[in-house]
Amino acid sequence: MADERVRVEIGFEGGQVVGSFIDSSSADQLESALHSDGPRVVVLETEDGPLHVVVPRVAYYKRVIRAGRVGFGSS
Repeated sequence: MADERVRVEIGFEGGQVVGSFIDSSSADQLESALHSDGPRVVVLETEDGPLHVVVPRVAYYKRVIRAGRVGFGSS
């Protein structure tokens, strides 16, 4: 079974922000690298191709949690 895709936003020093869908294991790998003395570069496979993230240059990271439903609901 294919790994679940999640949306992430990565902000870098200098103000550039990158948002993309990646597999959840890549998101876990990046989170781990941000919280430890792990690899300095993490390669994320995005829908547009590989994205090489230089971990020490990351200013913020957000893993987007989707809302349950879009549209109008009955109350």
